Amino acid sequence: MKEQLLAELKELTENVSDTYDDFVYGINCTMKKQDEEDIQSVIDFIKENPERTSSDIIEYLDELGI
Repeated sequence: MKEQLLAELKELTENVSDTYDDFVYGINCTMKKQDEEDIQSVIDFIKENPERTSSDIIEYLDELGI
């Protein structure tokens, strides 16, 4: 299950409007250390608004304490 969530998250981060390689790599490395609930939370955050930017996602991770 965790691997599926990480794969979905990777796909979502690759499609963020201002994505860049280090962003995708950094998010995925960071989230590998998190539990499934946190990974799902980030996935849901991105899906809520597909217009989110990499900065929005990084700020959300900070809000979660990740």
